[in-house]
Amino acid sequence: MVTRNVNILLVVHKAVRLNDTAMSIYFDRPIGFSFEPGDWIDLNFRGGNPSGGTTYSLSSSPTENLLSVTFKTGISPFKQRLQSLGMGDELYISQYGNDYDFRLMDNRSSVLIAGGIGIAPFRSMLKELFDTTNQTDVQLIYLDKAAPFVFEIEINYWQQALPNLQVTYIETNQLNRKKREQLLRSTINQTARRYFIAGPEGMVEATEHLLIDALGIDTKDIRIDSFGMY
Repeated sequence: MVTRNVNILLVVHKAVRLNDTAMSIYFDRPIGFSFEPGDWIDLNFRGGNPSGGTTYSLSSSPTENLLSVTFKTGISPFKQRLQSLGMGDELYISQYGNDYDFRLMDNRSSVLIAGGIGIAPFRSMLKELFDTTNQTDVQLIYLDKAAPFVFEIEINYWQQALPNLQVTYIETNQLNRKKREQLLRSTINQTARRYFIAGPEGMVEATEHLLIDALGIDTKDIRIDSFGMY
């Protein structure tokens, strides 16, 4: 685990509703702020935080001028305040870092499995892949209740531009757990070198067990990012 304690001012550039249940907040990128794809940040309001989780994965790439977090809208007081932000509002980062190495590596094929808003850190990774014309073999499997999928237009564009990027969308609203696992087993590239899972806690746990127990993937080749729902 890599964690940095900081006190970095963030100024809101814009807030964008992505659909009925998801939104992104974009911040002017602080001068000199560097991070890795898949990093998370702890957001804090001046004068103290209302109750609710403060940790959010960055959905922006290190190659972009704006920082962004993308999240499922919620009812916690912290989420409510976050959702009300507008241009010029201020927060600060108190910590940032990563729990696992989420970088895509040359000559090391990867499978990314996203559940719902778990696409956020993968958006960061794929945007960097596109901007650097990285030729790493990457498979994205993106599960959500129903289309349209968050960032779908961008992802489809990147897939057209990157011959080594393969994307599969799975709508889960009419799938029971057994059927969902059957689809995943038939879709996952079982010869990849690294596997990344991001999404709600239950989805991450079930998918990790599937990789280990059903597909025989070694735990050292699996990275996870479990999202608390608050």
